[in-house]
Amino acid sequence: MASSSSPLFTSWQITLITLTTISFLSSSSFPPSAAATKQNPTSPFKKIYAFGDSFTDTGNTRSISGPSGFGHVSNSPYGITFFHRPTNRYSDGRLVIDFVTESLSLPYLPPYRVVSSNASADSTHGVNFAVAGSTAIEHEFFVKNNLSLAITPQSILSQLLWFNKFLESKGCKVGGPECKFDDALFWVGEIGVNDYAYTLGSAVPGDTIQKLGVSRVTSFLQVYDF
Repeated sequence: MASSSSPLFTSWQITLITLTTISFLSSSSFPPSAAATKQNPTSPFKKIYAFGDSFTDTGNTRSISGPSGFGHVSNSPYGITFFHRPTNRYSDGRLVIDFVTESLSLPYLPPYRVVSSNASADSTHGVNFAVAGSTAIEHEFFVKNNLSLAITPQSILSQLLWFNKFLESKGCKVGGPECKFDDALFWVGEIGVNDYAYTLGSAVPGDTIQKLGVSRVTSFLQVYDF
């Protein structure tokens, strides 16, 4: 992982909106809607790359692939009020990121697992890398502390690895001049709450979660030299 003194993507001009609600101190593709069919010519953003947990996940966690505790997401009543069917979103309709794409007149973001397994999936306007149940701290920490039963193995840093793989699949060398993201919005959604949830009642002290969680999210942000 790059440090702030030697950023990995120094040539990138990326606008990063950090809506990272880390509670450290307190404790699939779908057709675009009518509002998203015409791109807003005045918007500075033409694509979005999203990261986070269930508050942002638009389909990377599914009943067939997620932990047993997440099996309900592919069933009714999820998705009933807007898509009128389960969409593997943890909502009966849209998520905040869906409203963001609509406000920018962009299509709903396809989940990375769809993009990576389907060559015909459209990633022109961005990709969603968020995974429900994701943590700020890497999965190995929970395994080491015998807390890995039926939890999501992805963390914010493993989502970053997905992003790098996505770039490579598009022929974009990480940090290279061909990687231009002047028109990209990087959305970092809620992350960190699950770290506390998974360790609740365990011998792992809360201040350890706080320290490690902040460190991992900081590392994620420093990749972009912020």
